[in-house]
Formats: sequence, structure tokens, C-alpha cells
Amino acid sequence: FQVSTVLEFGRIVIYTTSLRVVRTTFERCELVRKIFQNHRVKFEEKNIALNSDYGKELDERCRRVCEVPSLPVVFIDGHYLGGAEKILLMNESGELQDLLTKIERVQHPHECPCCGGFGFLPCSACHGSKMSVFRNCFTDSFKALRCTACNENGLQRCRSCAG
Repeated sequence: FQVSTVLEFGRIVIYTTSLRVVRTTFERCELVRKIFQNHRVKFEEKNIALNSDYGKELDERCRRVCEVPSLPVVFIDGHYLGGAEKILLMNESGELQDLLTKIERVQHPHECPCCGGFGFLPCSACHGSKMSVFRNCFTDSFKALRCTACNENGLQRCRSCAG
């Protein structure tokens, strides 16, 4: 789960969740997403509810900077920036605008027509069931196996928007 800061130069990565179980966490994630959308900058959202690898990646990154992960978490240029409270304060003071000058702009923010902006789709092989069927040609019996084309939630990255 090594994430190179060289690969994240000029990029914003936001770790969020779409689970509404804890309302305040979900609302903070929505707030941070809207702040960056209003600045019309390009950012990558890593939703840990859709892919557990993002959660492991976030734990490792926060451990490196000695921070306790509390969603949402924002990294700019590969450096830890903070959570919702920090982003809100920086936005209100104008610091965030200064920091975003080198980030790629988005002219017309729109959602992906394929996945609706989530970055994931149900698996094309198992259709989200997380199982694939193997037929033994010698005995004509069938056996259910774990699908290898998708993650633990039966999802695959959207090919249209997630490069």
C-alpha cells in the first residue's frame, strides 16, 4: 500500500465514506467534497466503504504522519493536510484557495455517466454476487468459487472515470 508522493504531485486525494451509519462523519465527508467541487479543482475521492484497500492505505498513510484517521482525510501533493475542521478553517481564511493554485481545474464538474461519480460498478463477471461458477468437465458438477475480478463488495473500478 505504498503511495508515492511523486505520483501525487499536483493532486488532491480525499478519503471519505458513503456509509450514513454515523451521520456526522457522512456530513463532514459531504462538506469537504463540496468545498473542493466549489473551488472547481480536480480531486480523487477514495471511498473506504466501497473498497477496503483504501482503508488499509489510509491507515498506513496516517501512521506515517502520526495522525489518527478520522474521515474525511485530505492529502494534497502527497502531504497530509487534515480533516473536515481544518479544511473548513482554511477555506474560510482563504488559505485553501492559495494552496489550490497549482491544482488542475475542472471547467464543468459532472458526474460520470457510467457510475454516477462513485468510481465503482457492479462486477461484470459475477454481477456483484462475488461468486463465479466453475464447471468440472469430467464430472459435470458445478462449484461456486470466489470471483477474482472484483473486490470484497462485488465491485470493480469504473473504466470511464477511474484512470
